[in-house]
Amino acid sequence: MVKIIGSNIALFASYVLLILWNASSADRAFTIAVGMGLCVFIQVVLNGIIGIVLLVMGRKEIGRALLISGAVLMPVGFVSWLVLLSIFG
Repeated sequence: MVKIIGSNIALFASYVLLILWNASSADRAFTIAVGMGLCVFIQVVLNGIIGIVLLVMGRKEIGRALLISGAVLMPVGFVSWLVLLSIFG
């Protein structure tokens, strides 16, 4: 379970860094607002869908870990999105 949550947080951190590095300084706030918001939303939805599918298929531990990972990523992603928007926006 810890590996799945850690890998999801690492994936989140990697695309946050990619968004920050690739955004021009003039459009950085807009890129953070739209790009990070969309990426967090997609990752949480995919974790939820895959977690529910795995629970239905009988792989309860991995499915539960993905659902918990999505639940952890929601507040972490939202707070980091707000912090970066307040810094660069």
